[in-house]
Amino acid sequence: MMGDYQIGGGLRLLTALEKTQAFAGFLQTRLIRAIESEDPTELHYLLAQLDDYHSYMWRYYKKLREERPARVNPDL
Repeated sequence: MMGDYQIGGGLRLLTALEKTQAFAGFLQTRLIRAIESEDPTELHYLLAQLDDYHSYMWRYYKKLREERPARVNPDL
């Protein structure tokens, strides 16, 4: 359900895992319905949610890259 899926918030491992799990469940129900019904409005909405999730994960990646540079380039 979308009510369980919240974008934004803190950038930490537990939050990222919770968001990923909630987003997967959200997509499982809504994406199948949108594709089967060939509803462009619903598909557009889902693409917007996917874009939000993508942005959140990039923010999390950038935070980790700054906090743990040795993990980004182990050869350094």
